[in-house]
Amino acid sequence: MDTIWVKSKWSQDELDRKRVELRIPAHGGIVHGLGEFRVRQNPDGLLAIDAVTDVQGRNWAERIRTRYHLPQAAVDRIAKHPDTKVGDFLLE
Repeated sequence: MDTIWVKSKWSQDELDRKRVELRIPAHGGIVHGLGEFRVRQNPDGLLAIDAVTDVQGRNWAERIRTRYHLPQAAVDRIAKHPDTKVGDFLLE
């Protein structure tokens, strides 16, 4: 998959490795969970922002890591989380 470069009101330092609660459309439904942002920046100042989540697999020892490459429309909806005990950011 090609990298999705976007503009954001948030900087790489503000987002990278920060906790996020997300509710996003994916896989024909809505994904709701907790994860963290992974952010890269190119020389032009554009960002590639991924939301990474781990979910329980079929048994207690299995964890499934999923990486969502966020398009501009999703990045535009990133907001500070109203409950910092849950996450640093909210993406709905």
